[in-house]
Amino acid sequence: MGRALTSSAPAPVAWAVLGFSVAALVFRLLWFSVGARPSERLITYGLLFGTASGLLRERVVQDWLAQVGAFSVAFTRQLSAAVMVVMFAPLLLLVASWSERTPAHAARMSRLVWGTVCVSAALMLIVGTHSRELGDYIDRTEGWQTPVYFAIFSAWCGVPGVLMVTTSVKELRAGHLRPLHRLTYLLIVIVGIWALEEALLIVVSSLCAATGTGSAFVEFRVGANENNYTYMLGGGALVAAAGVATEFMRQLRIDPASRAIRQLTPMWKELVGACPEIPRPTGQAAAVSPRRRVHRMTVEIRDSLLVLGRYTEPVTEDVAGPAGEAIQIARALHRKQSGAAAGQYRRLQASAPGSDIVDETRALRRIANHWHEARNHVHATPLLDGDRAK
Repeated sequence: MGRALTSSAPAPVAWAVLGFSVAALVFRLLWFSVGARPSERLITYGLLFGTASGLLRERVVQDWLAQVGAFSVAFTRQLSAAVMVVMFAPLLLLVASWSERTPAHAARMSRLVWGTVCVSAALMLIVGTHSRELGDYIDRTEGWQTPVYFAIFSAWCGVPGVLMVTTSVKELRAGHLRPLHRLTYLLIVIVGIWALEEALLIVVSSLCAATGTGSAFVEFRVGANENNYTYMLGGGALVAAAGVATEFMRQLRIDPASRAIRQLTPMWKELVGACPEIPRPTGQAAAVSPRRRVHRMTVEIRDSLLVLGRYTEPVTEDVAGPAGEAIQIARALHRKQSGAAAGQYRRLQASAPGSDIVDETRALRRIANHWHEARNHVHATPLLDGDRAK
C-alpha cells in the first residue's frame, strides 16, 4: 500500500481540534437542531458531518475500525472523503438561503440537494473500489476512476464556492453595510475563492495521477489536501461555537440583548407608563427572545418620545450629549405628568443617527445610562425654582 496518510496535523493539534468540534457539536445538537432556525440547523449538520469526516481521517480511528472488523483502513479513508462531501450539502443550502428567490422553493431544493449528495457519496465509494483492490491511495492511483472520484468531490466543493463569491460580491457592491458586515462578506469571498481553487487543482492533480504524469505536483497536492482539513475544521468549529457561546450568554442573561433590556427598563417603564396613547401589544409572550424584546422596547420608547415631543421646552445650555438628552426627556415627562398643556412639537433624542433600529437602540442605551440622575435633577429643580406643580 502507498504511504499511509491521515491527518497530517500534529496529534495534539488534531485531537484538540476534534475534541473542540465534538464539544461544540454536542451543544449545538442540544440547542440548534429541533426547533431551531433553518440556518442554525444547517450549521449544526455541517459541523456534524465535518467532525465525523475529521475523526475518520485519524489513523487511530482507522486502525480501530479495522481491528473490530468494521471497515478496512483503505475504505475508511475513502469514507472520510465521502462524508466530507455530505458536509457540503448543508453548506450549499445555507449559502443558497441568502438568495431572495430561495424561500419559494426551499423545501424542494433541500430534498434535491440531500438526495443528490447521498448518491454522490455512494458513487465515490463505488468508484474508489479499484484503488482499494490495488491497495493504493486513490490520490495516486492510475486509471479513469481517480478523476471521476475527484470530479464528484470537486463539484460539491466548487458550487458552494461559486455561490459564496457571487452572493458576497453582490452584497458588497450594493453597499450600505456596517463595517462588521463588510468584513464578514470579504472573508466569505476569500473562503469561496479558496474553495474554487481547491476544486480546480484537485481535478488537475487527479488527471495527472490517472495518467501517471506530474508526480511532483500530485505529491504536493496530496500533502496540501492532508494538511488543510484539520485546520479548516478548526475554523469551522470556531464559527459554529460562536452560536453556542451566544446561547450560553443568553441563558446566563449576560448577552448584549439581555444587558440592553436591564439598561433600558427603568426609562422604558416610566415613558410607556406616562404615554398610554402609544400602541402596545396586549401581552408579552414569556418565550419571546431577548433580541425581539429589545427591538420592541426601542420602538415603544421611540413612540413615547414622539408623544413627549409636544411637552418639551426649548433646548437649554445644559442639554448636551446623552446626559443632556436624558434631562430634556425627563423634563418633558415631568411636564406631561404634571398636566401641562401640549405645545409645539420638538424632536427628542437628537443623538440617534436614525439609520436603523440598531443605531437607535445604541443611542437610547447611552441616554438610559443617565436616566436616574436626570430624573433626580428634574425632581429637584422645581423645588429650587419654587415650582409646586407635581
